[in-house]
Amino acid sequence: MAESFNASDFGSSTKRRLPICFCLDTSGSMIGNPIKQLNMGLQNFIASIKANDDTKSATDVAIVTFGSKVDIVMPFGKIRDGLPEISASTTLTPIGEGILTSLELLNARKEGYKEMGIKYYQPWLVVITDGAPQGPNAMANMELAIKACNELESDDKLVIFNIGVGNSVDFDILRRLSKKREEPISVSSGDFGKLFEFLGSSSSSVVSSGMSDDALYNISTEPEGESVDVDDFFKFMEE
Repeated sequence: MAESFNASDFGSSTKRRLPICFCLDTSGSMIGNPIKQLNMGLQNFIASIKANDDTKSATDVAIVTFGSKVDIVMPFGKIRDGLPEISASTTLTPIGEGILTSLELLNARKEGYKEMGIKYYQPWLVVITDGAPQGPNAMANMELAIKACNELESDDKLVIFNIGVGNSVDFDILRRLSKKREEPISVSSGDFGKLFEFLGSSSSSVVSSGMSDDALYNISTEPEGESVDVDDFFKFMEE
């Protein structure tokens, strides 16, 4: 899959860009309040990006969902005024396929930057799931996704946020997505607001003040399967 793009997608700014791809779980267990909170968090994240002139001109966002199938619900391009509503309605969880699709989008975006002569920061891949790989070829695709993520991360070509929601996550699998992060980020669906606030603040720090990518991995989490205390989760922001 190759992402088609138009020169107008990149705007007139020559500012260095930060591409962020959200890879989001829309399996059946996300139905109800979790998907509602996820939508609200995304809306707030985009609002925070648009409220800052630096991040508005520098941040590129795409959204991929995985449920009964993988959907590109928002390709890279100009940040829109309204995000598409994300819904959850299936029990399948093709995480690996969603991640592989997200990596293809990020790679295509990087190639677009190069073609346009635009510099960019390390791309972000934000994976949010509340379960484990399920469906046809789910584990095989997950292994491919883990291998690809590990290689890109080791080469300093990708920053990975591997985020588990609730207590039903396969943290052993999720942990393997990143070799730099000691433990996956673990939150409850009720903390989505804080999570997206953190992501928005971090993107602003990278773009505006040159915060190092390594700082994005310095997050302390509680043991797997438990939600971290929100104050502990964000305490590094005050350091």
